[in-house]
Amino acid sequence: MLSRAFYDSLLHDPQASILLSSDEVESRLSKSLERWVTEILTFDPKDDITPLLLHQRHVGIMHSRVNVTIELVLRGARLIKCALLGALLHGPEVSPVNVEAARLATSVIDLAIEAMSAAYSSSREKAARTDEAFRSYAATVNVTLEREKQRAALSDWSNRLLQNLMMGTDDISLGRIGQSPFGFWIRHKAPALFGNATELDEISFRMDRIDRTMLPACQREINGSAEELRKLTRNIVGEVEDIRSLTETMFDHLVHMESGRDAQTQLLNRRFLPAVLSREVELSRDSQEQFSVLMIDVDHFKSINDRYGHDAGDRVLERVAQVLSAHTRSGDFAFRYGGEEFLLVCVEQTEEQALRTAEKIREEVAAQVIPLSNHPPVSVTVSIGVAMHDGHPDYQRLIDRADAALYEAKHGGRNRCVAAAA
Repeated sequence: MLSRAFYDSLLHDPQASILLSSDEVESRLSKSLERWVTEILTFDPKDDITPLLLHQRHVGIMHSRVNVTIELVLRGARLIKCALLGALLHGPEVSPVNVEAARLATSVIDLAIEAMSAAYSSSREKAARTDEAFRSYAATVNVTLEREKQRAALSDWSNRLLQNLMMGTDDISLGRIGQSPFGFWIRHKAPALFGNATELDEISFRMDRIDRTMLPACQREINGSAEELRKLTRNIVGEVEDIRSLTETMFDHLVHMESGRDAQTQLLNRRFLPAVLSREVELSRDSQEQFSVLMIDVDHFKSINDRYGHDAGDRVLERVAQVLSAHTRSGDFAFRYGGEEFLLVCVEQTEEQALRTAEKIREEVAAQVIPLSNHPPVSVTVSIGVAMHDGHPDYQRLIDRADAALYEAKHGGRNRCVAAAA
């Protein structure tokens, strides 16, 4: 009864039904779930619980491997518990034994799902790291060369199709774009390069429409109506042009992401800041090593732009970035945060060391004499807010604390370093 309640609901769920079929449920999954429920609900507390927990972890890993989402697992557990409670607590008079059975059963199911979820999360994290490693490998591809190669592959398929249509004989088989070198590349290698780019789904949809609808229609009309064949051919050419445009867009995005650096200062672009800080928070948790964030702002920058022009402001930003780069160790990260603001992530530092780094940067920036074209040289100062990671898992809190310390430095007279309150 519990197994039926579970699968009857999931088979009507659009997300779950993709992973299930009624035949598979009938032949295998239903019996498997019955065994799982029986194992959970008949466990004797006097027995060793270790094998039971190991089995739940195995199930969690299996769910991760076949891409069953954790919300579906939790929903399934809820359905089973609701059906179980309905059976045990049915009727106007419910015995204390049934109430205790319901309490115990739901607790044991929750414990099993907890163990299952922990293994699921661990497996997903491992898979994500593997996927990231493969994407890093894929990123070593020469993007310019790959772009030209796929342009040529798509053009080659298109040209062959037009050639075959012009020959106009019944025995010619129009090769499918999905089975062409370009089609294979889109399905098997492009996802590693472009991740979950929406353009990939659009390209796959258009290729499928060409292969399933347009090519069979062309095949039928090869010796039929010339006008109809020209119309069908124009439609295919239009689809191919859309595919070409979508592919170019993906490559353009990839080139933009690959640069990873602010074009003006050559520091890291702030869009990579979440990835860096998330990783540093995790490393700090595992190693117990501290790290700091330095938020740096150029004092009175607007007045430099207003007085000397934006070219002068650009020279100032470039020089400040050079100073930051000089004080960035091999494990540190320097970002152009926005406008005249910069952010430095200093790894494995105490607060005393972080403040010393900030003071060195402040002094060196102040000592710079920055030449300008058509104007006398200028000097600038910076204000710096320093925040130490305090173990909080949300990296945004760390940025906010550094920003608050910077605000205090600016309003305390500028050209100074301030540590965030603990």
